[in-house]
Amino acid sequence: MRRQDQDKSDEQGTPLAVWGPALIAMGVMLTGFVGTLMVLELDAFRPKVGDMVVFQPNSQDTDVWQLEVPATEVAGRNGAGTCMLNPTVMATNGGSLVVEARRETSPPVYRLHWAGKQTESGANDCGPTADFSVTRTDLQKLANAAGGFGVGNKGIVR
Repeated sequence: MRRQDQDKSDEQGTPLAVWGPALIAMGVMLTGFVGTLMVLELDAFRPKVGDMVVFQPNSQDTDVWQLEVPATEVAGRNGAGTCMLNPTVMATNGGSLVVEARRETSPPVYRLHWAGKQTESGANDCGPTADFSVTRTDLQKLANAAGGFGVGNKGIVR
């Protein structure tokens, strides 16, 4: 014969056995939904047409940015179809890059316009004005060297 206490404990365990898996399934679905929304929002962090990277004269710490970025599909350049972008040289006299177009390839390629004195010392210089393409990663490197996208003194001031 069962006591009343045993019957009550069986009744309390039954809702947990039914609702437990349902709550876990809802948690998994909610996590997937939020994850999908976050991935879709990552597009907001990509450079957009019209974004600028401004190299303020003498605002860069030249020891920090020892990098060169190859530019391809250079318009109007005599000779080779590539040139180099060196943030240290670009910041010496100032200049700016403007995102003119974005091509959805893998990896994404950005069409940029450069205006400034020079992009590199020597034969690999793109010139005072140039239109060329760089990958998204290379564009982000250049923006990081300049202190980010946009106009303003965001570099390291000596």
